[in-house]
Amino acid sequence: MERKPLHTDTYIQHLYIYLNESDQFALFSGLTFAHFLDAMKLPKNLLLLKHPYEEASFNMHTHMEFATQEDFSQLRKARANKKSEFCWVDFKSEKQLNSLTPQEQAELLYIGHKKEPVKTPFFSTLQNEFVYLSSEEEETTKIYFRKLDRLNELVGNYFTYFIRREGNGQNFWRRKSKDLIPELPAEILQSLKKNYREGVLISLADPEKTKNTIELHVRLVEEISFLDEFWSDIEEYTKQGISRKIVYDKKQKVWK
Repeated sequence: MERKPLHTDTYIQHLYIYLNESDQFALFSGLTFAHFLDAMKLPKNLLLLKHPYEEASFNMHTHMEFATQEDFSQLRKARANKKSEFCWVDFKSEKQLNSLTPQEQAELLYIGHKKEPVKTPFFSTLQNEFVYLSSEEEETTKIYFRKLDRLNELVGNYFTYFIRREGNGQNFWRRKSKDLIPELPAEILQSLKKNYREGVLISLADPEKTKNTIELHVRLVEEISFLDEFWSDIEEYTKQGISRKIVYDKKQKVWK
């Protein structure tokens, strides 16, 4: 019997990833700033190159605005409520901003404008871990990683959040820790790296439909030239063959 193609209502979440390993960045569709904050250990401060946050602090040396950790919840709301390009670089202290040279300041402005670095996206003065560059509607997010293994951290925590939230129809914040679906194993995340280089769509199947399993369906969809058109074509992508399934067996309590 010929298997019927899966439809978009089979899934509750999709994430597209394309990795350019040599330049240390990944392109995403399906990732928002809110997702990033939920998935990653938070940087101390963000130097805001383009942003919608009206309450940002002002640095006199660079004439640039920044946000501290205390601002992140409001910055998150501002990003969700106002559609605009959102570009930032993390840093640890304002002392670092005050040490930026004119050349470094010019390169930071260039990154915010062109969404690519003049030389390197990682500044010795700032010691930044990330450069985060997203489009107005967040259809496309480009992130430079100083340490590329943090891409696995982001993808793993991204899906763990949704899985735990949706598991058994319960709010995962209220569930007992012993009942939580475990995090995706590091070896599974590492094995996906070769797929990222080609372009991959990872889709979380609706647990109500898969019953005794949690399933992530992996499809190779290659690098997409116009990610802003990605979601209009999502139905076609989900009809493509699944190259790999990552499955959590609820009875055996193991990922495989």
